[in-house]
Order: sequence, then C-alpha cells, then structure tokens
Amino acid sequence: MPRPRCLWCTEPPADEVAVLKWRGEERERLTVNLCLKHLSRLKEAGPKGREQKGWSYKVGWW
Repeated sequence: MPRPRCLWCTEPPADEVAVLKWRGEERERLTVNLCLKHLSRLKEAGPKGREQKGWSYKVGWW
C-alpha cells in the first residue's frame, strides 16, 4: 500500500485540509493531504488563494 504524501511534493502529510480549487469559472471542493511547508504557504496566502500548476487554491470550502 502506498504511503500518503503531500499533494505537491513527496513529503509525508501533516494534515488533511479542505480546499477550494479553481480556474476561471471552474470550481472544485477537495480534501487533500498537505505537508507543513505547503500548508503554511496556503494559509499565508489567505482569501485570495495561491496559484499552483495553473490552478488557484485556498483553505476552506467557501
């Protein structure tokens, strides 16, 4: 069975987080695993979100 890992790197996840993923009018609500580094960066981005691989992400489902 594969070990869980962060959505954006190979580090083990620190927490499972609800995120909103969007690009233009496309919106998707997900629960993803994030390592401490990426979780802190996403939280620092705040309500405007953070762009990663062509998609914007922000913590929460709203």
